[in-house]
Formats: sequence, C-alpha cells, structure tokens
Amino acid sequence: MRLLPADYALRNAGRRPLRTAITVFSSLLVTAVVAGTTAFVRGLEHANLQAAPPRTAILLSNASQRDIVRSAITPATADIVAADVKGIARIGGVPAVSAEVHLATSVRVNDDPVERQGFLRGITERAFLVHDGVTIVEGRPPRAGEALVGRLVSQKLGLPEGTVGLGDAIAVEGGSFRVSGVFRAPGSTIESEIWVPLVEIQGLSNRDDISAVFARVETDDDLALVDLFAKRNLDLELLYLSAADYYRELAAYFGPLRDFAWLMAGLIALAALFSGANTQNAAVQDRIRELATLRAMGYSGFALVFSLVQEALLVASLGAIAGLLLARGLISGSAVNLAMTAFALDFDGLVVVLAFGAALLVALVGTLPAAWRVMRLPIATAIKEDA
Repeated sequence: MRLLPADYALRNAGRRPLRTAITVFSSLLVTAVVAGTTAFVRGLEHANLQAAPPRTAILLSNASQRDIVRSAITPATADIVAADVKGIARIGGVPAVSAEVHLATSVRVNDDPVERQGFLRGITERAFLVHDGVTIVEGRPPRAGEALVGRLVSQKLGLPEGTVGLGDAIAVEGGSFRVSGVFRAPGSTIESEIWVPLVEIQGLSNRDDISAVFARVETDDDLALVDLFAKRNLDLELLYLSAADYYRELAAYFGPLRDFAWLMAGLIALAALFSGANTQNAAVQDRIRELATLRAMGYSGFALVFSLVQEALLVASLGAIAGLLLARGLISGSAVNLAMTAFALDFDGLVVVLAFGAALLVALVGTLPAAWRVMRLPIATAIKEDA
C-alpha cells in the first residue's frame, strides 16, 4: 500500500496557520487542564495517605465520631498503652507512643493583625519516634515557647511561600511562639501544620486532656493488640483506628471534590473534541479537490486518512508540549489550601503521560468524522467541485 510522504502532513499544517494555531491552542488547553486536574487529584490523595505513619495505631475517644479534633481522652492513656501493650516499638529504649493535641485555631504571624486559620499539633519529643516521615530541614525541635512549622504553613495561612520561617513569631490561643525550625514531610498534609509543646498548648487552650494517642508497633500484626487494649479498657472509652484507615477515610471524604475536578476536565476535553472534529471536517471540505485528485492518482482512502491522522497528531503534540510546559510552570512548587490543611500539587510522570495522552486521544477521535468522509469520497464528483 502506497502512503503519502511523511512531510505532506507537515506542509499541510503550515498552509493554514490560523487554523493550525487554533488547534494547537485547543490541544494546549486540554493538556494544561488535564495536567492540573491530575496533579490536584494525586496531590489530594497522596497528601492524606502519606500522612499515615507506618504500623501505627490511633486511639481516639468513643464520642469523637472518628474526628481527631473533637476527640478528648485522658493524658495518662499514652503511658498506659506504652506499659500494657506488647509489641509497641521502642527506639533507644523509649516507647514510640505519642500523646498529641490537634487543634484548629486562629493564628497571627509577627505583626500581622489579620487572624488566619491554622492547624496546631501539640507534641512531646516522642512524636518524632512515631512520625518518622518528618525531617527537620532548618533549625531544631521546639522547646518551651517555640514552634516547629511545616514547609506549607505559609500557604495554609494564605501567605506567600516562605513567609513563616526561623525566628518568626506565631500568636495562637493568647500565647506566642518563636519558630525554632522548619520541617518537611514530603507529599503529606502534615507539612501544613504548626507543632508546639504539648503542655503549653494545653495550658493556653484550657484543657487537661489530649486529642489522641499515636502508637507505633513492631509489626502489622501487633496493631490488633492495640485494638484489643481499647476494647478491654472500657473505662477509658477509646476508639481504635489504624493510621492507614484514618487517613484513607480523610482522602475518601474529599471524593466528591475529586470527582468534580475530573468532571470539569472531561467537559473541557469534550468541548475540544467537538472543536477538533469541526476543524478537521472544514479542512477536508477546503481540500476536497486535492484529496480527490490524490485518490485518482492511486492513493487509497486509507493513505489519505493516515495522512490526516498524522497531521492531527503532529499539531496536537505541539499543543500538548506547550500545555505541559505551561502547567509545569504554574504547578511546580504550588500548594492548595483546603479545609484545615494544605497540600502540594503532585506533578509527576503519570501527570505527563495522562495529559499528553488526553491531547492525542482528543485529536485522534476528533479526526474520525473527517476520516469517514474521506473514505467515502466520490472521486469524479469531488474533482468537479469548486476549490
């Protein structure tokens, strides 16, 4: 089977620059939207799942309805768990059991009079034994009157990136903390939190209880021992959850938002699909005598369709590359402030593949109506048509 020269499609794309430019822009738009949507969805899902420390149990109050902020349990629970539950991991002889207060509250930074919504975690030094994904990249752990902030705290507070750093003052619950360090917890919502000493935040918030106990165990099977502990000690009124399940439920909570993002991306891709189909049909109409002449010269309908597909994919590829570069520039290093957390957009290889593939798929499907018309092209009638 004889095919048209490979450069034929390239030359045709350059013969109608305005139409080609419109098609390139359409492809760019589809690629950028799909890339942004995919990065958002992956960032949203990974942020919650990555926040779950491995082999870790969470103990909340029965009345909390699985909401860690609403939970209130006795501080002695942490020591009881460390003493009674076999299988608790020990690092340097210290049990990996972290008593914590989780608090959504108003935050002021330095002399800024505006109060912003932030998320605080009251901790002891044992928190680092459980949350081993946390790495201090600047400064040191907090002491009395100090705070440790995640790298996304600025974005969570609605401030420019890097606004909250070493030496800055953070006012919360009537008290003030000086930032002693900055930490990273790649890909997790923890990066948007402010960590302060447990005892101090208890005093400022007038509470003698804690929100939860995080207990790390040696093996996955040992999680059942923590569950058994919660069920046996009815007086403590505890609810057991594995950290993986807890953060998986948080990810599922944002499911409707994720579905809406995909719906918007799909609608834009659908609009681009109809636009591409109309453009290809118009291109065939404008070149009907040319295509009929090629058929008369012995080129098959398949050869002409193959050339149309080559042209469509070439133009779509140009738009897709531009769209990926645009999305990369806008997304790289960006974070989304959502509810009580913030998370980084995840621009990875899968984002590139899906976005580029979506642009090519739209171009390919949009060519089908024109391809059908070419395959049914009546040579004698088409040659007589006006150009």
